[in-house]
Amino acid sequence: MSLRKHTERFRDWRQGLSGWLYRHSWQLAAVLALALLTIGGYALWPRPGEPVVSPAAISAQDVEAAQERTVIVYVSGAVRHPGLYTLGSTLRVSDAIVAAGGLLADADPACLPNLAAHVKDASQVAVPLIGHCTKAKKTKVDINAATREQLLQVAGIDAALADAIIRYREDFGGFVALTELKSAMGLDTNTYKELAKSLTVN
Repeated sequence: MSLRKHTERFRDWRQGLSGWLYRHSWQLAAVLALALLTIGGYALWPRPGEPVVSPAAISAQDVEAAQERTVIVYVSGAVRHPGLYTLGSTLRVSDAIVAAGGLLADADPACLPNLAAHVKDASQVAVPLIGHCTKAKKTKVDINAATREQLLQVAGIDAALADAIIRYREDFGGFVALTELKSAMGLDTNTYKELAKSLTVN
């Protein structure tokens, strides 16, 4: 048989094979997939005597313990990066401030939260600016010791009332009770109640 005939027969055989593969491509794909599944199942199927390893189960106690080890706090006010921070439950307020970038230059050093306190979940660490301290209690003015200028700084006391208070102290040696502002000075009830918020007798 000549080389040409061999070449033609090989070309015909190749074309026939390609056509058959094309017509039966889905059957071949199915057989290949089934073979892969069979091999995989055999490899994963537990052998006799081999322990079956199951995924580790996480108990509710483990989850609760993990949650207790961290807390979320909100750091606000005069810090570089205010926001929510997740911290270890053993850390302190000072660590929360450090996590927020530290204090700004205009943070009020006299009105900081307790830096040694442990952080608590869902709590706020507020760092006030200078002049914005809300926890500082307003000191009441002692009407027996205050100067005229100090009395005039009290809301509701004008020059005439300040002079009357000083004159009463000179004449009677001072106030025994704050209610003398009503009985001796003739203040009405509403004015007395407002002044009583800022005045005291020592």
